[in-house]
Amino acid sequence: MAKKASNGKELLLAMRAAVGVFPVDTKSQELPAESQVHSIVTAKMMELGTLDQLIEYAMQYSVDPESARPFVQRMFQLGDENPDPRVWYRIRAAAFHLKVGELERQAQARGDQLAGR
Repeated sequence: MAKKASNGKELLLAMRAAVGVFPVDTKSQELPAESQVHSIVTAKMMELGTLDQLIEYAMQYSVDPESARPFVQRMFQLGDENPDPRVWYRIRAAAFHLKVGELERQAQARGDQLAGR
């Protein structure tokens, strides 16, 4: 399902479906198939997802540490022309969730700048 997805909405649906497929056990490591689904969806989401979809994905699902920075950078690209400070605070929250501190601070500064603070 994830491989055939052609837009962000389909990718989010694939992840929602995957939640019920893989067992939730805090003691075990992520299964190889689960890891593969996350990897596929993360890569395709960066390519096909809207800013709102990227933020939603980052807040609900895990993104591997190697992909976290490029994922947030893609949010920056998509939000670049958006003058709404609330969008930048949402990007900041997603960056915080993904543990990308430097980009979190940049998004906070951009939101504050746009808010006139």
